[in-house]
Amino acid sequence: MLDDPAFARRIHVDMERLHVFIDRGWISPLIVDGRPMFGEVDIARAALIDDLAKQMGVNDDGIDLVLDLVDQLYSLRFALNDLIDALEVQPRGIRRLVVEEAQRAKRRARSHPRVRR
Repeated sequence: MLDDPAFARRIHVDMERLHVFIDRGWISPLIVDGRPMFGEVDIARAALIDDLAKQMGVNDDGIDLVLDLVDQLYSLRFALNDLIDALEVQPRGIRRLVVEEAQRAKRRARSHPRVRR
């Protein structure tokens, strides 16, 4: 874990920009003894923010949007893993019915004019 000055040095931003990261909710440090502490997840998010801003020219509002979408994808991934875990403990007949219904839903989605792949 890194404190805020060490974290700012590690990700190559000044303290003012680091406070933008925190204030906009792009990173959420743990508070330990009243001080923000940053971990590997924060470093990875900061690297993504850096790539978006410097390499792709995305502004702060765009970064808000991208990070929101990334967070939604991670949430969906965890929810899907939970669903798969719950499905795996069901009897074979129930699993088969769920798979069949998912296949029907997929066919319906493909035939819907607004859905694009």
